[in-house]
Amino acid sequence: MKPPHVTYKYDLERDIDDIEIGLDTIRNGRQPDNELALLMGQYGENPSREDIKKYLKVRWENNESIKEVVIKQLQEYWDSIEEIYFKHLADRMQLESYYNIEELTGYLSTRHGSGYKHEENWFAVSAHKGTLGNSLTAMHEMMHIFFHKQWWQFCKDQGVEDKNIWDIKEAVTVLLNLWFKYQIVDIDMGYPEHAQFRKNIKEWFLEIKDFKTTLTKACEYINTHKTESPPWVK
Repeated sequence: MKPPHVTYKYDLERDIDDIEIGLDTIRNGRQPDNELALLMGQYGENPSREDIKKYLKVRWENNESIKEVVIKQLQEYWDSIEEIYFKHLADRMQLESYYNIEELTGYLSTRHGSGYKHEENWFAVSAHKGTLGNSLTAMHEMMHIFFHKQWWQFCKDQGVEDKNIWDIKEAVTVLLNLWFKYQIVDIDMGYPEHAQFRKNIKEWFLEIKDFKTTLTKACEYINTHKTESPPWVK
């Protein structure tokens, strides 16, 4: 299989998209990060896309060079680890293919958090993080993208509701800490509500060394531990 290539860039519309992803979680009860709190302080809890665009234009005024430096450094480091990332991800996540994806795009986002669109094969990285932090973010978000493409339906077939498949796809990212410990220095921490779940997943995988079997056990677990889900996940 020929692996995809990841290109990092800035795009105003995708920045707005990522901010809207963050705002959606806040409407469900999640606490806003500092950037979203600033935005909401100016435009209220439901800013329009035009409001967000105005905010971003002011936010980045006279700071375009910062975006260029962040993207350049991230691209250079990512290019040095890209081959091993996709090879290990495919082998250890048991991907059947790369689903005809030739290119994935990592868009620099103004907010602290990072979302993704698995249908459109893009994810966000944060202007507030350094190269190694954003490299881990990229690994995390791309693992989500391929989880959707290969394993989401598998979990549904195990009787797991979409809300709790969300828990699984977030919790299994704990495995990045095993798979890529020589490429990253940050630790994929996950959500506090998933602490025990992530511990179990790590132990299961270390014992059986098989992602599909680990995922089966994760499905069984979450079906009887549905309360271990962040309250803002709907």
